[in-house]
Amino acid sequence: MSKSTTSVLPAVIVFMPWLALVGAMLWGKSRPGFAKIVYVGSTVATLLAILTLYPRAQGGVASTQKLVGIAPRVSLAFRVDTVGFYFALLLAVLWLLCAIYSLGYIHGRETRYYCFLSLNLSFCLGVALSANMFTLFIFYELMTLATYPLIIHEETEEARRAGLKYLIYSISAGAVILLGLILQFYYGGTLSFLGHGTLNLSQVGKPVLLTIFSIYMLGFGVKACVMPLHGWVPDAHPAAPAPASALLSGVILKVGIFGIIRVVFEVFGIELLHTLGVSLPMLIVASFTIIVGSLFAITQDNLKRRLAYSSVAQVSYIVLGLFLLSPDGATGGLLHIAHHAFMKGCLFLCAGIIIHETGKKNVSEMDGIGSRIPITMAAFTVAALGMMGIPLTCGFITKWFLGVGSIQAHRPYFIAVLLVSSLLNAVYFLPVVYVAFFKGRSPGEELRLSKRETKRSMLVPVIITGCMVIALGVFVTVKGFPYSLVEVVVKAFF
Repeated sequence: MSKSTTSVLPAVIVFMPWLALVGAMLWGKSRPGFAKIVYVGSTVATLLAILTLYPRAQGGVASTQKLVGIAPRVSLAFRVDTVGFYFALLLAVLWLLCAIYSLGYIHGRETRYYCFLSLNLSFCLGVALSANMFTLFIFYELMTLATYPLIIHEETEEARRAGLKYLIYSISAGAVILLGLILQFYYGGTLSFLGHGTLNLSQVGKPVLLTIFSIYMLGFGVKACVMPLHGWVPDAHPAAPAPASALLSGVILKVGIFGIIRVVFEVFGIELLHTLGVSLPMLIVASFTIIVGSLFAITQDNLKRRLAYSSVAQVSYIVLGLFLLSPDGATGGLLHIAHHAFMKGCLFLCAGIIIHETGKKNVSEMDGIGSRIPITMAAFTVAALGMMGIPLTCGFITKWFLGVGSIQAHRPYFIAVLLVSSLLNAVYFLPVVYVAFFKGRSPGEELRLSKRETKRSMLVPVIITGCMVIALGVFVTVKGFPYSLVEVVVKAFF
């Protein structure tokens, strides 16, 4: 980023979702319907405010705002650069769709749910728009705490156990990240994002640099669900309400990935990572997670748990792309942030409708549900095909760039990982489609066919996310969103 302006807008965007708390305090009990309008309205306002920054982000202009100094050379500050804008825009879009979906899905403890949903958006935006690693760390930890009430929302014993496990993993990871910050500041002299790596091999020895790198990968790897740090994910996703699961998988896991992106591009830089020789070990870890996560998904009968293991595998596509350390590899990884968000968001929202309308949680119980909820299962099928990487879906675009990036990095053997992953995706997704559309309905199911599919507020987000799976696979040919933004990011760092 060679150009920069000062703007108060990044701080306004981060704290705009707090308007939902005003709605909760004023009308949460007396006029809950109006309070919900405020919840959704604050998310819409946040999205619109983010969109005003699109021309600057597209042009590679960073907008910064320092809030307060914490210590010498350490401050709480915000900065909208292209990669931060890209992530913030994705956050706001998915959050809005899930907020609308929640209107029909969430019953009971609604005020608490919507307040923490809005706070979580604010904290995730704080991570996306951070100007330095200190600010990123603060909002990263706040996001951890705000996610917990969403996981335990239904207050079942299963949810409480999953929430506790999530906290143990996440708070431990936060302590590890803090150690990384201290070492980076001591040896690098700054925590700011400057558009290039801040650590230097000539000033800091290789063992120290490898230590800092390993610490950051361990810390951010927990949220990014890199194996074997993924243990909280298969429990948290099934326990949380469907819209919260969609956000957990679609974007909150990506907050860990976003931390890794900042470490790769802003803390170390591509050239230094080449010199340190960390590429191959990280590619092996990512490949292991992709394959083993998919194998675990095949064994799960519970649909949401199957989707959770699928997320473990799919998020490591981004790690694979980043550590190919090639322009096309990075392009594929960065594109997959949006691609996976819409594909997996659609799948979890579909799972929510299946549970809401039929009460069925296991794949083995879903015979013939395609005739009961055809639009939902059609969207599920589209998203599943996208996960497999079928052409004309965004999943195909991801795998195409990762494949080309593997050759570009002179590591063509990682194409085999993509091919095996696609096959395994088919093994655990196609049976769901098959039993839904091609197996007979259970006794008495015909009596329910005259009912509407589901509430409109739940069906519309499913249709939109399903359509985006196709649209993002087509827009790339005309360099539309998100390719236009990713192209700017890749050119800036390679």
